[in-house]
Amino acid sequence: MINSLKELSLKDIKLKNEKQKDNANSNLFSKIDSENEKTIPQKENEKFIKIRNDLMNYLFDKRVILILIVTVILIGYFVALEISGIYLVCISMVYILVFYYPQMKEKNSYSDLNQELPYALRHMGIELKSGKGLHDTLITIKNGGYGSLSSEFNRVLEEVKYGKSIEESLLEMSHRVKSEGLNRTVHQIIGTLRVGGNLANSLEIIANDISFETHIKLKEYSQRLNSFILIYTFIAILAPVIILIMLMAGSTVMGDIISGNLLLIIYGLFFPLVVIFMGMAIKKLEPNV
Repeated sequence: MINSLKELSLKDIKLKNEKQKDNANSNLFSKIDSENEKTIPQKENEKFIKIRNDLMNYLFDKRVILILIVTVILIGYFVALEISGIYLVCISMVYILVFYYPQMKEKNSYSDLNQELPYALRHMGIELKSGKGLHDTLITIKNGGYGSLSSEFNRVLEEVKYGKSIEESLLEMSHRVKSEGLNRTVHQIIGTLRVGGNLANSLEIIANDISFETHIKLKEYSQRLNSFILIYTFIAILAPVIILIMLMAGSTVMGDIISGNLLLIIYGLFFPLVVIFMGMAIKKLEPNV
């Protein structure tokens, strides 16, 4: 027995413990890698945000702004004021795009939520009437292919899975997503969980209200769009033709009224920018449905 105890060294015990730790670490790393594969789009998004932040720090540096201003002045003095104006407009568009990109992306990421919300609420009502609980119903909506709404419910379920209460997760979702219909839905669910009541009927009523409000908004949008199209047609089509005819008629009597470079800028830059602005205004009038 003494000889066997002598042969059993501490090194062997350490090696066994290290092997067990290595196996446990390998299993843990495999799980982490599988989770990382699911979050590749999120990592790409974070990488893009980092690039944007670096670009913001570079563009809003005082030295860079001073260099751009001096460049605009030099181009206007040595080349032409028209070229300087084009350069200034392009730089301004770059600044606006970089500065407002997160707001535009956030708005587009939830653009389908209000459209899918009434159908998802009716689906939830049917599931609840069939006897399922709220948690199972949320799982059904998560797998139902409702776009960003399914993604948000998936996030709620993951938060509940790791210990957060469902009320807290739903409230955070309503604060994160700017949607009046979703906010009403969340407060209705929380009120029913606290007080009690028929949640299925309440969700169907909210779905009908959202559908009716969507119909009203679309009707108002079509009425605004009819009048806006007239203005758009005049500015984008009639105004350039009328101005060109007046300039041609005036040049035959008085000579060249404006220079050719300025005319090129008006028709090559100004009117296209006006058309883009009008298109953005029409897009802005579009209701969030």
